[in-house]
Amino acid sequence: MNNIGIKKQLKNNLIALLSLSIAISALAYNSWRNELSEQNRNTRAAGFEIIKEAAKLQSFLDHSTYSDGQDSNKSAPIEGWVRINLIGSLSTFMNDEVKSKAKNLLSAWKNNWKLIKKEQDANNTVTMAINDLVMSVNNELVMLN
Repeated sequence: MNNIGIKKQLKNNLIALLSLSIAISALAYNSWRNELSEQNRNTRAAGFEIIKEAAKLQSFLDHSTYSDGQDSNKSAPIEGWVRINLIGSLSTFMNDEVKSKAKNLLSAWKNNWKLIKKEQDANNTVTMAINDLVMSVNNELVMLN
């Protein structure tokens, strides 16, 4: 086919080619947007769960520190470990700052869980780590688009 034939074919099919390129662009944008929306939904769900688990951990922590010791079932350290591990797992869906704060919480828990019933400073250390984590989660949730 010569040069004139190609120009004639392009002219005859210009609308079809334009339509095809618009459709491909729209499909690519739609796929990208759906992927971003799904990522935001996962981040949002994980964030809310982390906040709920952090509140339950704080309740457990305060109950263990300030109760008179009569409710031994509620004060079982396993409850704290379960919540800490769940928070760590959920943090994988969040940004690096939240992951880091979850690791800090794990570290604070590891270093203080045996002292929680005896020392208020242990409670304060873990409470600060919980508060830092929740603040980071809130910041990420606010930044979602």
